Amino acid sequence: MYDLEQAMSWKQPFLQALEESDRQKLGELVYASERAIFLRQQELKNSSDHHEERSEMSVAEVALQTIRTHKLGCLG
Repeated sequence: MYDLEQAMSWKQPFLQALEESDRQKLGELVYASERAIFLRQQELKNSSDHHEERSEMSVAEVALQTIRTHKLGCLG
């Protein structure tokens, strides 16, 4: 159950960001998602498991960069 809770720690703000239309809230959710993904990646750093979750995080990072560029107007 711990792994599921840890995985959800980054998925929840990410999924909220996908649905958010308010720019200020969206910016906060993008930041929270990126931070949560980074922290989860650090937790998994020395693990050879969690391949599916790692792949999901990579896809989420691309989606967040797209949101940052196209919805928030950030360049990087």
